[in-house]
Amino acid sequence: MRELRNKDKNKEVDQDAMNTREAIYHFQYSEKMKTGLITGISLYEQVQSLQDERERAGGKKILIGYLEWLRHELRVALNVIGTNDFLDLDHKLMNIIESIQMSSSEEVLKSFSEAISLSTTSCQTSLNVLMENNLV
Repeated sequence: MRELRNKDKNKEVDQDAMNTREAIYHFQYSEKMKTGLITGISLYEQVQSLQDERERAGGKKILIGYLEWLRHELRVALNVIGTNDFLDLDHKLMNIIESIQMSSSEEVLKSFSEAISLSTTSCQTSLNVLMENNLV
């Protein structure tokens, strides 16, 4: 995003247009995170339903790998958007991973719920900007 802002320093950037552009990126990444978290909780429920301990251990490893990928996507969003809006979400993802490793089912579900809530709130904020500009 910073690269886009500084691409042509001789031109003045319309602040409203920039806010709209940022809102579009923010909305896109917020939706991506929300979808990823919903998928993650579904995968967690599938892993928990496995009867064989070896299968469950393998499922946890795959789930943790998926959540690490989601954290990577979150860091990409932080770089593109250039704000720290997603830092709380990153902390929640770390809590989820730690809770899975410690087999704390109640904490995993609680952290997933809180992370989905954070992502939804973040998404709503950018949606409001898009609605104000008649883009939605």
